[in-house]
Amino acid sequence: MNNTLEKEPQSFETAAGEVFGDLLSAERITANRVFKVGLLATGFFEYWRMYEDLRGLILQDAQVVEERLSRRHRVVTAGLVDTLDSADAAGRRFRDEDIQVLVLAYRTYIPDAYMHQVLSYLPDVPLLIFASQTRDRLDYSGDYSGVLRNSGVMAQVQLVCGLRRVNSRPVKVECIAGGIHDESAYARIDRYLEVVEIYHRLKTMTIGVMGSVFRGMYDFEFDATKVKGALGPEILHVQLNHLGAAWDQTPPADPDVRRAIEQARANYRVTDLSPRDLEQACRASVALRRMVKRFRLDGLALLGQHFVERRLKTNPFLGLAELQRAGIPCVTEGDIIGLIMMKILHALAGRMPFFLEWSEFDVDINGWMLLGHGFCDPSQARDQPPLLTPAAEQWGLEGGGCSVACVPMPGPCTMAHFVEHPGGWKMFISTGELLDMDPLPIREVHAFVRVERPVRQYVEELAVAGLPHHVVTVRGGVRAELEYLARLLGMKTVTL
Repeated sequence: MNNTLEKEPQSFETAAGEVFGDLLSAERITANRVFKVGLLATGFFEYWRMYEDLRGLILQDAQVVEERLSRRHRVVTAGLVDTLDSADAAGRRFRDEDIQVLVLAYRTYIPDAYMHQVLSYLPDVPLLIFASQTRDRLDYSGDYSGVLRNSGVMAQVQLVCGLRRVNSRPVKVECIAGGIHDESAYARIDRYLEVVEIYHRLKTMTIGVMGSVFRGMYDFEFDATKVKGALGPEILHVQLNHLGAAWDQTPPADPDVRRAIEQARANYRVTDLSPRDLEQACRASVALRRMVKRFRLDGLALLGQHFVERRLKTNPFLGLAELQRAGIPCVTEGDIIGLIMMKILHALAGRMPFFLEWSEFDVDINGWMLLGHGFCDPSQARDQPPLLTPAAEQWGLEGGGCSVACVPMPGPCTMAHFVEHPGGWKMFISTGELLDMDPLPIREVHAFVRVERPVRQYVEELAVAGLPHHVVTVRGGVRAELEYLARLLGMKTVTL
């Protein structure tokens, strides 16, 4: 039997370890990064014979929206949809251009049957309704054509009612209201489109895992198939002996190790570390960086207790900190789900989050001391340069190990995580304030976070909510964006 499908060329690992048959090539990853926004404006052919100037005004209004969105996004338009034929043509164009989201910037009313024709070509594309008008207030001296010019919202309400009635798009419809000259509305649109782009990027990410969680840490046990289906990223299990081989091939005399030592002394306040402890930490840092590059990982999760330390004879914290400085989120204790949330918060807030866990609450500050795991993005530390000290915990390593010790910069913050319960996936979201307080002398990353409700009540609700004991925390308020994303992912939220 002849196979008429053209096969992709196979690729195998080269001597340099750069090409793998079961990993996307760097070229393909780059090609997948084009994010296209479909933009649809409407009219109704019946109106043109009633008011001869109306179509021209509608086209001018549509151009205002297109020009503003095109400043920040790659926009695909399909002309004015005012007949069923033009609706069909628009749907085909958006499909062929492979848009990732469709902005419905209606101008006049249009029967919803026209839009169902467009959407028949876009079964899984999220919809953003821009409920927009040319004016924010009624014109008490205007004529009926002015009312028609701003009648798009009526059709948008009708469309969503129809979609709900046929049980279509139950979670992938959002609405932002404002005038076509309202910059605050466009700022909200920009943020939503960024969320949709993250939603799509999740499906092309590769998350590396080394080791597994402790026996009994059920909050972090995961099913790679469920993670892929619910959140999007591919989970790549990297055998620990790969890291061990990279370590063995990174001797102290390696030029990259020597440079890493110089950079550590320049970028941290190295305190109480022996020269050998710093050297070992820098060897581990170089080996980790090479592993992330080799397997083209978007994030890295380690067990981080005993297995890695025993093989490397040190802990990986300096290496994880430097990967995060370079934009690669990292976690320990096998918290794959927390790693995905770190990736999301990094994209939303524009800065690397802190990987922390619930520790002690304090009634005086009405908040928490959140405890880290020996690493963070050092550029996010309150005190610069941050401390580099012997590790607070000893997990099978030789010597004193190496740990970053600091607190985050102060300011409003967002705390988040995911959890899978028998009833489905949930996203945890909470907001608070990172306090401007001196760090404790504990040789560890930690944070002081004031919460918005009485802290004892917060503790009681947290303890029975069924949430992970880790909490990913980022400076900045991105609660609304996380709620957008939760709806795109079709999951419930737990808010505190």
